[in-house]
Amino acid sequence: MPDDPPGPPAGTPPPDRPTEPLPTPPPAPGSGPPPQAPGPYPGADLPQPSPYGPPPAYGHPAYGQPPGYGYGYPTGPQTDSTATAALVIAIVGIFICMPVGAIVALVMANSAQKRIEASEGRLTGLELTRAARIIAIVELVLTGVLILGGVLLIALSLGPQ
Repeated sequence: MPDDPPGPPAGTPPPDRPTEPLPTPPPAPGSGPPPQAPGPYPGADLPQPSPYGPPPAYGHPAYGQPPGYGYGYPTGPQTDSTATAALVIAIVGIFICMPVGAIVALVMANSAQKRIEASEGRLTGLELTRAARIIAIVELVLTGVLILGGVLLIALSLGPQ
């Protein structure tokens, strides 16, 4: 048909559209930047952040900078897991095996305290170690009282026979 405009043959998909905007011609010398229409809200005509994230930082953050320096908020000090474990063992030791749990809790609390003090503020948990130590000492005292009471009970039950 002679009246049809030229185009792709029938049955072929249309060509892909360009994904990038066409380049704009450079402004004429002395004309300045082109005027921009005001946006729908104040500040809309300001440059918007890139959809690809923040620009890369200059330099490597590990060189001469403390950990946590850079984007985002720095992490706070963490509780030492050994201090938490010592407190749990001290509490559970009351119900399971008093003297063994108390001794293990004391050893772990001392170890955790040394690690926390050596961490220079990166680890917390001194309160947990203190609580574990107090509970363990109370357990050991109760164990001693129970053993002494049992020995006295046996000694008194045998009597002067």
